[in-house]
Amino acid sequence: MEKLNSQPMKPLIEVSHISKRYQHIQALEDVSFAVNQGELFGIIGPDGSGKSTLFRILTTLLLPDQGQAHLNGLDMIKDFREIRKCIGYMPGKFSLYPDLSVEENLDFFATVFQTSIERNYEQIKDIYSQLEPFRKRRAGALSGGMKQKLALCCALIHQPIVLFLDEPTTGVDPVSRKEFWNILHRLKSQHVTILVSTPFMDEARQCDRIAFIQEGRIKGIDTPDVILQQFHDILCPPALQRNRRMDTETTIIQVRDLVKQFGNFKAVDHISFEVKRGEIFGFLGANGAGKTTAMRMLCGLSKPTSGKAFVAGYDVNTQAEDIKKHIGYMSQKFSLYEDLKVWENVRLFAGIYGVPASEIPIRTDEMLQRIGLNNERETLVRELPLGWKQRLAFSVSIIHEPELVFLDEPTGGVDPATRRQFWELIYQAAERGITIFVTTHYMDEAEYCDRISMMVDGKIKAIDTPKRLKQQYQAQNMDEVFQQLARGAIRKSD
Repeated sequence: MEKLNSQPMKPLIEVSHISKRYQHIQALEDVSFAVNQGELFGIIGPDGSGKSTLFRILTTLLLPDQGQAHLNGLDMIKDFREIRKCIGYMPGKFSLYPDLSVEENLDFFATVFQTSIERNYEQIKDIYSQLEPFRKRRAGALSGGMKQKLALCCALIHQPIVLFLDEPTTGVDPVSRKEFWNILHRLKSQHVTILVSTPFMDEARQCDRIAFIQEGRIKGIDTPDVILQQFHDILCPPALQRNRRMDTETTIIQVRDLVKQFGNFKAVDHISFEVKRGEIFGFLGANGAGKTTAMRMLCGLSKPTSGKAFVAGYDVNTQAEDIKKHIGYMSQKFSLYEDLKVWENVRLFAGIYGVPASEIPIRTDEMLQRIGLNNERETLVRELPLGWKQRLAFSVSIIHEPELVFLDEPTGGVDPATRRQFWELIYQAAERGITIFVTTHYMDEAEYCDRISMMVDGKIKAIDTPKRLKQQYQAQNMDEVFQQLARGAIRKSD
C-alpha cells in the first residue's frame, strides 16, 4: 500500500473538472473539490444530482468523460489498481452476498484483498464483536442495521486509508444510524479519511465539511451550518401543515392479539390496535421489530399464527383476497416495471387493480398531471430519479381509489425537498378519504401522522398522537421518543 503523503497541507483527494454524460443526461459537469487527510467530508444533494456517479468515478469503477482525480498522489485512471488496494467502498445497495454467512462474507472480502480476518481483526474488532454471535447466520437474514455493520467490516478488512460510503444508512432505523455514525467518528479519530453521501441532514451536520451538488454541479462547499443555511429551501424545507379531518367513528383496521410465529421466534407478539377511517397512522419501530411482518398480515399476504384482524371489514384469516381488492400497497422495493414507460406502468397497474378500461386513459392523464410527471409519460421508468419513481409507485398504488393504502418506508433514500413533495401527495390522498398506514425511519415524517404506534421486539410499546407521545416521554421531538423506546430492544437481528 502506498504511504501517506507527508506534506501537511496537501489534500489526500483532489478532483479537477470532472464531467460525465449518459446519452442525453449530463450526470456531472465540471466538478472540482479537494478532501484533506483525516477529514469527514459529506456530499449531499437532490435525487439524480450525480452523487453515485461521482462515487463510482472516485472508486475507479467508472471513467469520466473529462477531468482528472488523484488519491494520495495516484491517478484515478492510470493507477487504478493501486488505488483499489487502499480504499474501501460501500455502494448505495449493499455489496453483501445474501446466501453467504456473516463470517463467509467477511472471509471472502479479506481473500479478495489478499489478507485475512485474523491479520486485520483489530481494525474491525469494535464493529465485528456485535456481529460475532450471528457469524453463522446468512447475511440476507440480518436486520438492516446488522447488514450495514457487516458491509462496513467488509470495506475495512484490508485497512483502507479512505472510505467511500454512498448513502450507507438508507433504510436503517434511527438507533442503528446513530450507532453507525459513532463508528465513523471513531474511524476518523484513527485518521481514516471518509467521503459519505446522505439524505439525512442530522448526519450531514456531523461532517467537517459538506459539498452541495445539484444537477451535476457543485453549488457550494463549506461547513454544514453554512451550506444548510445557504440552501435551506432544498435541504431544510419548512414542515407541512395540515387540517386533520378524519372519521373518528368508523374503524377501518381492527387488530386483537395478533401473532406471527416462525418456529420458536415470535416476529409479531400479541399486538392490538385500531385505525380510524381517513387517519394517517404511523407504524414505527427499529429494524427487526416486526413492522413489515405485521403489515404483510394486514395486507392479506401472510396468515397469522393466532389472533384476529379485520381490514376494511374483512377477516385477514379467511378473506385475504377480499382485502387485496380494497387496499393499495407500496413496498420498500417498488413493484414498477423498469423496462416499461411511465404511462405503460400506469395502464398495467390500473388494469390489475380492476379500473374499468374506459376510465384508465382519463385517470392516467389526471394522475400524471397531479404528480408532475406528464412530460415524462414516454420515459422508461429505469431512467427516472428515485424520488420520481416513488411518486409514481405511490400514485399507481391508489389509482383504483382504495379505502386504505399501506406504505412500507416509501421515502427511503430521498432528499428532504422530495420527501416533502411526497408527503403532499399523501395529504392529498387523505383529503380524498383514503386511510394511510405508513412505516418510516424519518422522525420528521412521524410528526406528520395523526397517530403513531411504536413497536419493539414484536410488541406495541406506545401508541398515541405525536404531541402526546412527546409529552409522555418528556421529549423535544419524535427522534428522542424513538431513541428512548427502541434502545430497550432485546432483538439485534431479524
